Amino acid sequence: MNEDMPVRDQNLLRRLRRMRVLVIHPDDQERSLLLAQLKRIGCQVESLWPAPESLPDHVDVVLFLLTPLSDNKNLSWLAGENAIARIAIIAFETPEVLSELERLNVHGVLSKPIRVFGVLAALTTAIGLARHESRLKRRIQSLDDTLKARRKIEQAVAILSKTREISEEEAYKRLRDKSQNSKTPISAIADAIIASSDI
Repeated sequence: MNEDMPVRDQNLLRRLRRMRVLVIHPDDQERSLLLAQLKRIGCQVESLWPAPESLPDHVDVVLFLLTPLSDNKNLSWLAGENAIARIAIIAFETPEVLSELERLNVHGVLSKPIRVFGVLAALTTAIGLARHESRLKRRIQSLDDTLKARRKIEQAVAILSKTREISEEEAYKRLRDKSQNSKTPISAIADAIIASSDI
């Protein structure tokens, strides 16, 4: 590896060399060109055609030919895959193709005829966008879980306050103390209080 290359660039190349890339494209000269370029970059590459009905295990990036709308039913699984980078290969920019790009949550586009120039840029951009999207989704899930737990705690506090005839501050203190003393998450104790109240 080039010692003069900045560390950030070296890390980018290392990451690319760990990527497992699936190319979904008919076996022709363009696919051969694309596979050769991806191998030159250092990616671990495999190819399939036609599109499989589900994503093979251990794939990080999918480059797929987006054909006329009726032929894309086997790609529907792409819309639900969160962790993979998706790069569409398109020959036209029709409204139907653009709609499919959106539906399949595409992170990058290569246009036909496929050329070597642009493959590396599409790959790095798509991987970066997919990682950013994945981080955002994890953060949203974490915030959602926190909010749900907070609502349960508030409900449990209200139940304790009413049934024990104490203030909400005192009810929360008891809930918190019970959590600390039993080394049980406060949300689990809140769940138990809500469940016993329902009974």
